Amino acid sequence: MKNKTKLHAFSFFLIGILPLLMSCNTSRKASQFRLIMKDDYCVSNINAGFREIEPSFTNPDSLLKDDSLLSNRFSKNEILVANATGIVPVIKQLLITQSDRSAGAMAKRLEQRQRLTEKVLRVKSVFDALQSELSCEAERTKRATVFLDGYKSKRANNLTIAAIFAGSATAVAPVFVKSSTPQNIIVIGGAIVSAYLGAKLLQTGHNKVDFTYERNLISDIWTEPPVSSQYPEFIWQLMNRKELNIGNSNLSIQQNIKKRWSDIELNGADNRMLDLLFNKGGSYSEDDLQTRSVLLGQLEKSVSLLSSNVQSYLLLIQSKLNAQNEGAK
Repeated sequence: MKNKTKLHAFSFFLIGILPLLMSCNTSRKASQFRLIMKDDYCVSNINAGFREIEPSFTNPDSLLKDDSLLSNRFSKNEILVANATGIVPVIKQLLITQSDRSAGAMAKRLEQRQRLTEKVLRVKSVFDALQSELSCEAERTKRATVFLDGYKSKRANNLTIAAIFAGSATAVAPVFVKSSTPQNIIVIGGAIVSAYLGAKLLQTGHNKVDFTYERNLISDIWTEPPVSSQYPEFIWQLMNRKELNIGNSNLSIQQNIKKRWSDIELNGADNRMLDLLFNKGGSYSEDDLQTRSVLLGQLEKSVSLLSSNVQSYLLLIQSKLNAQNEGAK
């Protein structure tokens, strides 16, 4: 009878502890997923494929002040866009030769207009590639976030089930075990297991995933280098002209984005967080991933707005050149 009581006590202890052991299984999947998140499949060829789009001048201020051929015909923002996209020589050639009605000059102007149209299309292609990369990187970040959220939910479910088993085993033990000593062992053991499971359930933010990237498009927005290693030169010049930030001409587009991040998303961020977000990545928690996703989303929207504005200015430039050509006839 004594052995049977001990067997009952041991059985109930196993019933309480077994779910605890089972709840640890999900940790294996996290290490497997880390290999996937190191695969950066979002890098585009925006720098390698479009190096022919280069600013006409590194500093366009002289064009704004001294070049009457341009300033008498185009707005300041149109000149800035023309310079950044490298079409200033083409525009000048068209303006200088517009009164020449010889066959050779007309053929040359037709060639220059074709070059201008090709440039405009290339500019749009580069912006589209940049937006696609940002969108892809945001999706990749969200994918990691969804995984960690699912991992956290599954862990919580397992711990909850384990706590229910432990509590149930403790509750029904006195029905089967009459001796006070084994009863006390079961009750104390069940209470310890339940308390441990409850403490584990309250622990959040410890699940992480190794998340790295070959190119970090939010990095240069934060570090503000004079020359960007992440963006095509003409886009970086456009992002750093205060005149092109229509909503706030006191700050450039890049400065405005950084200020928004500093005021809200990264207000009070420590060095660990900043190093994680703006270098090559590392061990990300779900909260870290959500922050990165928000930054990418804001940057994507700003780039999209800049692209639309640039396209509008380029169309205005072409329209004015066409009008000049018609007037010269």
